[in-house]
Amino acid sequence: MSSPAVEDICGLSRFQSLWQRCLLDAAADNSAAIHQRLVSGYNETQRRYHTLAHIAHCLTLFDQCKSLATNADALEIAVWFHDVIFQPGKHDNEARSAELYQSLADSVHDKKMRQLVDRLIMATLHDGSSLDDSDASYMVDIDLSSFGLDWEAFLLDSQHLREENPHLSDRDYYRNQAKFHSSLLARPRFYLSDFFYQRFEQKARANVSRYLEQIRELT
Repeated sequence: MSSPAVEDICGLSRFQSLWQRCLLDAAADNSAAIHQRLVSGYNETQRRYHTLAHIAHCLTLFDQCKSLATNADALEIAVWFHDVIFQPGKHDNEARSAELYQSLADSVHDKKMRQLVDRLIMATLHDGSSLDDSDASYMVDIDLSSFGLDWEAFLLDSQHLREENPHLSDRDYYRNQAKFHSSLLARPRFYLSDFFYQRFEQKARANVSRYLEQIRELT
């Protein structure tokens, strides 16, 4: 069950306003049903990190940088949808999340919007692809912004991520984590946009370095 604060940030009125202002003329408005689909997805029982609280966190950061975005509505829609499909151990969650958006937006959002949202969602693979514009950099940084939280919050997120992967042994899980976290540290910049770099870069690097030291004996 989500907290009242999370439910307020991720409320129906906010989503409806966003969806409706992106509608093509005379397009049907199914925003209430779509919002319910999103909320139901993020409240699935297998989730511990990829929850509605994660979306609330991302929306809060989006609100702080949206004036810098080229297409803020596309960026916000991507935030809402980027983790709506989540099955532990699957490698196509982002692609399936993008596909769900495409199916719901077909004939109601214009083609350019749909293509941009798709690209922004796929940028959260964090493999360096789909970074064709500045909004993709904001999307990636928003998704990784929790790395720059205080250590206790960062560690809690890390514990929740572990709980989402019970199918992996500690050795396999932490080996994968070490590889991913090391790849982030190896970047010239952890955060791609100046907005996030200035606010979270130093803390994120400190957290990741400390975490790698902590899990080294488990890999």
